[in-house]
Amino acid sequence: MIEGKRARGVAYYHGNHLEQVRARREVLVAAGAFGSPQLLMLSGIGATHELQKFGIPVVKDLWGVGKNLQDHIDYVQTWRVPSHTDTIGVSLRGSAKLANAMLQWRGKRSGLITSSIATAGAFMRSSPEVAIPDLQLVFVIAIVDNHARTMHLGHGISCHVDVLRPYSRGVVTLNSPDPRIAPSIDPKFLADERDLHLLVKGGQMQQRIIESKPFDSIRGKMLYPASLDDPEGMARDIRNRADTQYHPVGTCKMGPDSDPLAVVDAQLRVKGIAGLRVVDASIMPTLIGGNTNAPTIMIAEKAAELIRSGQ
Repeated sequence: MIEGKRARGVAYYHGNHLEQVRARREVLVAAGAFGSPQLLMLSGIGATHELQKFGIPVVKDLWGVGKNLQDHIDYVQTWRVPSHTDTIGVSLRGSAKLANAMLQWRGKRSGLITSSIATAGAFMRSSPEVAIPDLQLVFVIAIVDNHARTMHLGHGISCHVDVLRPYSRGVVTLNSPDPRIAPSIDPKFLADERDLHLLVKGGQMQQRIIESKPFDSIRGKMLYPASLDDPEGMARDIRNRADTQYHPVGTCKMGPDSDPLAVVDAQLRVKGIAGLRVVDASIMPTLIGGNTNAPTIMIAEKAAELIRSGQ
């Protein structure tokens, strides 16, 4: 709820009834890289022409709301392994092993059930000329296919590779003026060909690792076979199967007034609207070279300091 150029509270649905909460000092929006730009646009803050399509009165024309979406695109390769390995899978032996692991966890707080499943990782440079890592690997002691929505019998190991600093930029837009309708999310993965070339290189690197001698005693057939001598084939597989690593950022970008995409200032205050801040990963100008959880916690801690100090 914005009166004049100041946020005064929040309107929300309780069942089918529209309720209101008034704010004495300010309103904090912390709905993430998808939800925060949606809330701003529904409140009349965003690109004028996009708001007018839904009949939303424009409170502040901020072209960058919902733009600049960045995410770590993720490519997974999987190999089958015997059921006797220390992996998590669907089999009679695996079920018995999990049952025993549950008992071990209850009694000793140890064992297989304590695993995060993603047991190892690495940051790599795609070539010696690259100054800092531009690829990340995550090794998993299970078959991973379509975010585990596609299940497979048996056991396996998987490895994810991510492009850490993608060039592609996506967008979040409204589907409806009704806040109960999800927004439209287009990450535009691989829109910049440089991301595809790097991901192919990363896929080749991780495949060489898993197909190296230390894995020979357990590694079986590849779930989606890829040839190291066929980068075009791997590129097709990437286009068919690569997806999010759940690290979306950037849709309420922090930046100076000279930046046409900037939505918030260095104190996370929405430009042109008093008493309104965005406090989540959407304020990151660019995607960091790693997981976003800890930096997002840092953003919240910093925002708390700014609010306490009256900035």
